[in-house]
Amino acid sequence: MIHELLTEGRENARTGRELATVLNCDIRDVTAQIETERREGHPICAAMHEPAGYFLPANADELERYCNLLHKRAGELYKTRRALIKVLEQIRDEKQEADN
Repeated sequence: MIHELLTEGRENARTGRELATVLNCDIRDVTAQIETERREGHPICAAMHEPAGYFLPANADELERYCNLLHKRAGELYKTRRALIKVLEQIRDEKQEADN
């Protein structure tokens, strides 16, 4: 399990590439396994800026910061989805008008 390879604190983050090498697998497999473990209740955090990588939170504040980051990312994804749905609706409306 990946959470067993991680240590506490962002300063100890391990990259996906490093974990993939240790586990002899693809980075996509690492990412998928991390998501599975998170959903099982293992608090695996990630940092995109140096030191980048995955880590276990050293305290509640570190976990809360990561949860807040996920919330912000989810909001941004929702905005993108909403914009694309508008385009989809326009395409369908144009097709319906062309068919009539």
